Amino acid sequence: MKHLRIFILLLPLLTFTAYAQRDEGPSSDEQLANQYLREGEFEKALVLYEELFEKDKSPVIYNNYLKCLIELEEFRRAERLVELQISDNPGRWRFQVDLGYVYDKAGDNRKFRRHFDSLIRSLSAHPPSVNDLANAFIFREYFDRALETYLQGRSMLGDSYPFNIQVAAIYSRWGEHEKVMMEYVDLIAIDDSYLESVQGLLQDELNNDPDFGKSDALRRVLLERSQRDASKTIYPEMLLWLSLQQKDFRMALRQARVLDRRMDLDGQLVIEVAKLSATNNQFDISREGFQYIINLGEINPFYLEARVGLLNVKYQQATTGYGINYDLLLEVESEYHQSIDEMGIRAQTVTLIRNLANLKAFYLNNTSEAADLLRSLIELPNVSNRIKAECRIELADILLLQGDLWDAHLLYAQVDKTFRDDPLAHEARYKNARLSFYMGEFKWAKAQLDVIKAATSRLIANDAMALSLLIQDNLEQDGSSVPLKMFARAEMHLFMNNYDEAQVVLDSLQQKFSSHQIIDNVLMSKAEIKIRTGQYQDADDILSGITELYSTGLLASQALFMRAQLYEDVFKDKDEAMRLYQQLIVDYPGSIYTITARNRYRYLRGDLIN
Repeated sequence: MKHLRIFILLLPLLTFTAYAQRDEGPSSDEQLANQYLREGEFEKALVLYEELFEKDKSPVIYNNYLKCLIELEEFRRAERLVELQISDNPGRWRFQVDLGYVYDKAGDNRKFRRHFDSLIRSLSAHPPSVNDLANAFIFREYFDRALETYLQGRSMLGDSYPFNIQVAAIYSRWGEHEKVMMEYVDLIAIDDSYLESVQGLLQDELNNDPDFGKSDALRRVLLERSQRDASKTIYPEMLLWLSLQQKDFRMALRQARVLDRRMDLDGQLVIEVAKLSATNNQFDISREGFQYIINLGEINPFYLEARVGLLNVKYQQATTGYGINYDLLLEVESEYHQSIDEMGIRAQTVTLIRNLANLKAFYLNNTSEAADLLRSLIELPNVSNRIKAECRIELADILLLQGDLWDAHLLYAQVDKTFRDDPLAHEARYKNARLSFYMGEFKWAKAQLDVIKAATSRLIANDAMALSLLIQDNLEQDGSSVPLKMFARAEMHLFMNNYDEAQVVLDSLQQKFSSHQIIDNVLMSKAEIKIRTGQYQDADDILSGITELYSTGLLASQALFMRAQLYEDVFKDKDEAMRLYQQLIVDYPGSIYTITARNRYRYLRGDLIN
């Protein structure tokens, strides 16, 4: 199989070399001949190409010469031209296929079929020979004959050179998704060292899958193989990979459990899927995954991590989405204290303490106790500098919440300076730039944001780009902007969960500057306030206005996605949610929300079991 990998890597180079044009540019006669050919004046082009071919038998000249002869139905001359090339280039499949091509164009079907049949029968068990003949057929667009060639090569060479990738490419051209996926799955079944390469090829296929035909075909093939051969873990591995690509976390958790049991991984895959589910706001699935690990018992190596993860997910669930669940928050606060008392303060429980501090500060109006918790962590000798830096960022957020802007700025700057070019520094710099934005220092904030746009953390980079564009689009030439200053003040109130104050500023801004281009951002902030305070119908009305009035703006796809989520999760209107998800998929195919929208649409349609 090692030889097959080397050969597949070299194949594009070999093919390119075979058909490469000459290094030097075309002569004036060739340029004129090419022009005649493009304009369909084949007789004039033929005279020139015939003369050129006497001096230069390069592939380009030969191919254009042959094209002119065929267009002019000079089939006997075309046949002699090809036979001369065959004589001068023994063993070159390209010209043997061209001879059959001439028979085909001349309408001699019997000769055409017999000649191609004989070429395939005469193949030797030599991989380059098989590929050369198949490529020659592909060059003349005889894809069915290329497929025959690869299958003949497979029958002679067996699993050592099965040509799965080449065969899959032909089936893909024909839109035969099931056969494409069978070829890829067959290849990794022969040798699972191809797993990463096949996943890369499949990713390209699935990126161009508007009707879900390819992903559905792959899922069917993998499920059938899993049932047929339960001893192979490669099939559930691929199902897990596919589910994560589609953000189908329910199926991903199911496959993670299967693999965990088969491979005795003690829940390692399950906990990774639980974390990913939490990151994508699939909290129920995440909690189920963490609980699965906890149920394995305290001796499990991931038990402590799962307990911490479960608490943190419950906290996220209480503070994310539709309204704030204060009953759940109080329950989580109690569980945090209980868990910290049981497990003590250590590296694994730091996130618990940080989240407890965040909970107390931002949702229970207890900023002083929250700040004390974080300071106690920072002062501990057995906590790493990195964790202390994370706590400093969290403490700076709380100081900002208290209105202590200068001390917050100093803490952000301290982390930025200590962890240069690290994602932690990018986060600190972003938050410092955001603080400057809140304070109306727009030029300085934008300069910092433009540096962070290249950050390794995609989330931070996206946030930085969005805020930088907001400043760029709304800042006046002299560096001032009353609407932008008002919006920044409203955003700071939102950060502090001061919804009434934020609403007042946003209403005033919309009233004073009703035609300003910042209004779509104003509407989005107002919609978020309505969602956070449980005014869902008002939020939907505002989001609908964004999609109608600002359909080409940066926030349109986000507004559409948020509306679809409201209809699915709050209004329980499945049909309208599907309509909105479909509109997002069709109107905004490049949006960051499209993959999730496709998955939710398919689930609501009944394609996926969630």
